[in-house]
Amino acid sequence: MFHRLLMRAYWLLTLGFALALGYSFGIRKFCDGSVKGVLDPVSFGLISLWVVVNALWVYRRHFQYRDLQMEAVDAMEGEEFEHFCGYLLRRNGYKRIRVTQASGDQGIDIIATKQGKTYGFQCKRYTGFVGNKAVQEVWTGHNFYKLDEATVLTNSEFSDSARELADDLGVHLIDRAHLRRMMRRLPS
Repeated sequence: MFHRLLMRAYWLLTLGFALALGYSFGIRKFCDGSVKGVLDPVSFGLISLWVVVNALWVYRRHFQYRDLQMEAVDAMEGEEFEHFCGYLLRRNGYKRIRVTQASGDQGIDIIATKQGKTYGFQCKRYTGFVGNKAVQEVWTGHNFYKLDEATVLTNSEFSDSARELADDLGVHLIDRAHLRRMMRRLPS
């Protein structure tokens, strides 16, 4: 709901930006001084606000995790880790990334596409070994959402039994070392 409201406000601002540009480059020369005295600051304000909002959006989207170290990843909360993983997947070539809702996600935290396939990711920020449960959850979610591939992504390591189960089910595992390699694509 909040996201939808935010998007509407953004598109209204963009419409105001377009109108302000139209005024500045075309209509302004046909206006008299009293109208210019009102519309000039309004159009300047709309254009400036639009530029600032887009600059903040670009910064957040592209440089949010600039120079991030693994220790900072280890300190993240669960939902923050999921959003970081979505950002990291985008930086590694995945498209149409969607972080699912926090509860009732059926074992899939992120759905993304790459090279025509849909992937489901279970994100586990752990301090110990990730066990069979994560593999079982992502496999269940993979079937529920009818995805092509299932992956468990963690900042930790997988237990031997989790690796064995993942091999049997065809679930991909991304452990700490692989995550660190993926993080090389972060902006620095």
